[in-house]
Amino acid sequence: MSLLRAALAFAVASPAMALSPPTTTTTTPAVRPTVTATTVTFQDGTDWRQIERLGGGRVRYLDVATGRSTIAGLGDTALLQINDGSAVDVVAARHGLQVVRPAMASIGLYVVRSLRGDDGAVIAARVQQGGDIDVVAAFPNLAFAHTTMTTAAEAGIDVPPSDARYAAQFYLQDLEIEGAWALQVGDPDVVVAVVDNGCDLQHPDLIAKMQPGHDVIADDEDPSYADGANNNHGTACAGLIAASTDNDLDIAGSCPRCSLTCTRLLAARGEPVPLDADVRAFEHAFVDGVDVVSNSWGFVDAIPVPAVLSAAIVHVQQNGRRGLGAVVVFASGNDNREVADDELLAVPGVIGVGAVNNLGELTQFSNRGRAVDIVAPTGTVATDISGPGGDSDGDVTFRFGGTSSAAPLVSGIAGLLLAHDPTLTADEVALLLEQTARQSIFARPDAAGHDLEYGFGLVQPALALAAAVPPPLPPDPAPAGDVLLGGGGCASSAAAAALAPMGLLLLRRRRRHF
Repeated sequence: MSLLRAALAFAVASPAMALSPPTTTTTTPAVRPTVTATTVTFQDGTDWRQIERLGGGRVRYLDVATGRSTIAGLGDTALLQINDGSAVDVVAARHGLQVVRPAMASIGLYVVRSLRGDDGAVIAARVQQGGDIDVVAAFPNLAFAHTTMTTAAEAGIDVPPSDARYAAQFYLQDLEIEGAWALQVGDPDVVVAVVDNGCDLQHPDLIAKMQPGHDVIADDEDPSYADGANNNHGTACAGLIAASTDNDLDIAGSCPRCSLTCTRLLAARGEPVPLDADVRAFEHAFVDGVDVVSNSWGFVDAIPVPAVLSAAIVHVQQNGRRGLGAVVVFASGNDNREVADDELLAVPGVIGVGAVNNLGELTQFSNRGRAVDIVAPTGTVATDISGPGGDSDGDVTFRFGGTSSAAPLVSGIAGLLLAHDPTLTADEVALLLEQTARQSIFARPDAAGHDLEYGFGLVQPALALAAAVPPPLPPDPAPAGDVLLGGGGCASSAAAAALAPMGLLLLRRRRRHF
């Protein structure tokens, strides 16, 4: 989300509040949630949603105001969020519910089941009808179809021969990454979480970087990839972020010394995933204290993000990383459309990343809109499932791409910034990336410098690092021409010296959300 847009009143309203549904020219439900034999109407924050049962556990999930809808799975659980200080067992019992497990206990969010056999939609509506002041939100635990942000051959970019791995990583050259590495190469204490379809934990270019992870599908601690199409997606993203570098193997990562952790969220064959799994992926990021959360996935259909998931993401972005906030990066998607202001990419605090080709032009598939903050090149050369299990018989694929590959590059660059200055907040990292981006010659930016296709422009890692340099220290015996850098490393850089005053302007400012 762009920091220079009008503020969005984003809140999860208590069902006890007498909120009116939006004014529309179509059918508008009653002010209070309703349950019929075929439909259930309930609130998500201040907006109205409707569930239409289709049989076989399948439902149509509808945004009443806009008519946007998607097909989802509906079971017998719901997500219940309670006020801080309330006892979940007491609140659940009050509504005839039992607690199944926490989803994100740090914000009072739990998975619940009805003792009367109601499905998740009925649970949500009836809890809202009760007007309980201890309840923040109730939402059915719908299973949404997810999609990865990959277009393997669609990028249309000529790739150098496969026998020169680093030379083939043109996207790192486009980012002038070596100039950034002269300032910072990362730190093993900076951990980037890859939320995707699992990772090859034994990949020779990743094994030294991997910390323990999670699988919110199987609900265990093994984030390994599963067999199926596109099974190398998470592995490719992980390599673009932090593949072992300068080790004579495969590819270089954008944050060479950063660490990785993987969370498997996406099902192997595209099966719908319960909403509580999405929430628990971010709960793990919060509990683990990761520095960056890289997301190259989204919902198959363009639907409003449920408020409970938005709350989980915002919580991690604002309160993760020991209160400084974890940087949350999302790929914009590959549908060649404009993203609405209530979708996943537009959650407050999220850094939305579009994709450009090697000429700096927006790719034909990259989504657009106010939620696109910056763009990065498509990373076609990436780590593959080791051996014959992925795109190739080797450990590297030359067929990765889409916004899926742009987002992890930005995640790695965010890791460089946090290694450079661990005191930066997530909001400040976003400001640095946006205010040092280079706007495209093809863009038509508004007065704030934001373009619907290119955001604030192509990310510039060296400039962002230079802008984060603290005010100059008193003279010391360092050789003439060297610039002392906060967060490690030194470089003779005119750009760093010139941009050091910008650091004073950028740092400690909070990022605004539309």
